[in-house]
Amino acid sequence: MIYRLFISLMLVVLFKGQSTTDEVLEWQEKHQLKWSNFQGQPKSQGDVVALTASGISFEYAIHEENGKAVGFSSKAEAHFYPQRSWVHKERSSDHILAHEQLHFDITEVHVRKFRKEISQLNISKQIKQNLNRTYQGINRDMAAMQNMYDLETNHSRDTIAQAVWKQKIENALADYSDYKKTEISVRTRQEFSH
Repeated sequence: MIYRLFISLMLVVLFKGQSTTDEVLEWQEKHQLKWSNFQGQPKSQGDVVALTASGISFEYAIHEENGKAVGFSSKAEAHFYPQRSWVHKERSSDHILAHEQLHFDITEVHVRKFRKEISQLNISKQIKQNLNRTYQGINRDMAAMQNMYDLETNHSRDTIAQAVWKQKIENALADYSDYKKTEISVRTRQEFSH
């Protein structure tokens, strides 16, 4: 028997009434965001020029035999939400776009960390709770890093801090390069007695 669960959480901004048909862009190594990807209605939020809505999409299936969990498979992706992301075009610049790209890259870093963590989970009767707890934890960590990034770079205004963060995020992506693959499958080891 297989149980499936799909979870999607947008960080940076949480929205009510999200449509499941909203367009999403999956993070890709060779694809950089363009201002044309920011399709939401700009908001008046003081000096804020642009907002990136990104998050982790996660689903899993628990595999059971004789009522006992024997494995699971999961899929996790970093998504960008064009209709929820916006820019004041008259104030936009390449520098600000690079800042927004790094927000999306931070999401990808955390997806890779999440994949690593779930690949190390042990199969048990609490596997569903452990998967969900791990997911919630990685989202808290990601939100904290997103906030720290904006705070330390002063929302891109501090160009030196911006350069430091760019290198930090590139290093993190490289450190977790073994976890680029979106799908993970874990099964219990079968013990054989003679």
